[in-house]
Amino acid sequence: MTTKGISFPLEVDATRRTLITSEDADLYRGHILSWLLTDKGERIMRPNYGMKDYLFSAVPDLGVILTEIREGLEENIPDCQFQLQGSINELGEVVVSVYWAWKGEDQNTLVVTLTP
Repeated sequence: MTTKGISFPLEVDATRRTLITSEDADLYRGHILSWLLTDKGERIMRPNYGMKDYLFSAVPDLGVILTEIREGLEENIPDCQFQLQGSINELGEVVVSVYWAWKGEDQNTLVVTLTP
C-alpha cells in the first residue's frame, strides 16, 4: 500500500495547478524536515509542533537536546524509527545527524544545524 501526501516544502505543479505530492519514504522525509525546521509555537493551531529553540537555554549536556529532538520526532512521526548523533562545531553550532528508517529500511541521513 502506498502512502501519499503533500510534499515538503510546498510547491505547485504549474501544468496541473495542484500541489506536488510525494509518497512513501519521500513523504516521511518531508514530515521530518517539516518538524525539524518548524519552531515550537510557530503554528497557531499546533503550538506544540516543532523543535524547541535552544538559543537562550542553558543545556548541561548535548544528550538532553538529542533526546528531546528524538522524542519529538517519535511523537509526531510514529511510523518511522530514529537515532540521533550530535556534535558541536568550531562555530559553537550544534550539528544533529538524524538517522531514520521507514518500514525497517534505513533512509538517507538528515543533518540539521542549530545555530547559537
